[in-house]
Amino acid sequence: MKNPLDLLRGAFAPRPEGLEGRDPEFIREMLPRFWLAARLYFRAEVHGFENVPDEPVLFVGNHSGGANVPDTYVFILAYHTYFTVEGRPLAGLAHQLIMRLPLVGDFARKFGMIQAGSEGAAELLRQGANVLVYPGGDVEALRPWRDRNRIVFDGRKGFLRLAHENGVKIVPVVATGGQETFFVLNDGRSTAKALGFDRLLRVKSLPISLSVPWGVLPADLPHVPLPAKIRIEVLPPIDLQELYGDEPDWDVAYDYVTSVMQVALSKLATKSVLPVVS
Repeated sequence: MKNPLDLLRGAFAPRPEGLEGRDPEFIREMLPRFWLAARLYFRAEVHGFENVPDEPVLFVGNHSGGANVPDTYVFILAYHTYFTVEGRPLAGLAHQLIMRLPLVGDFARKFGMIQAGSEGAAELLRQGANVLVYPGGDVEALRPWRDRNRIVFDGRKGFLRLAHENGVKIVPVVATGGQETFFVLNDGRSTAKALGFDRLLRVKSLPISLSVPWGVLPADLPHVPLPAKIRIEVLPPIDLQELYGDEPDWDVAYDYVTSVMQVALSKLATKSVLPVVS
């Protein structure tokens, strides 16, 4: 019988992340289960992978769905189905709270996720991986219902520098439906700041949400998502070097990328006649 202390140490022991922690066999095992949820429950549609060049890229997406982020799972599923598990590996950046949870963090690591940070992301790109980032983070994933079809990156421009300094193109990814799987009633940025959550936990938003089975509560917990239809569009690549040279005006670059994504997101949102239902 194993010593309980050894089990406890094992649960919190450091584990490899990125390509070292990625587990292709685990990904293959999980894909059919994701397909069941994606196709039957979320009726997912993903288009545009033909726009991805045959070189490492930085996927930049809008983040939705609170703690569940269902469109992230749909994108990962569609990516590995299109490019195969053995193709160019996909890695992603996740909030530190996600990566520190024993079970959830282990699950994420097996899919190649690492704790968000520019150095780790740059290393993944150098290793030849495609990297998925969500600049809006928890602010966007917890944006109010009224803003469900808005790009909310909160002025964060680190993804631009990451792509430019590593000589890779940005491939924007826009998604609708994820923010319809629960309801966020207000903007929680001022609350998180007032309570010090932004400093203590790097949590930037603490809104009031409504979800199943929790009802009304601050922020969000993993919940039973409403069966909203999820649509994802992968857009043509953006080459910051080509557009802005060696010394970009980051404000101009930020406005351009977010504008391109907002136009595409707004167009995609017009396909939803009734929220959640269609």
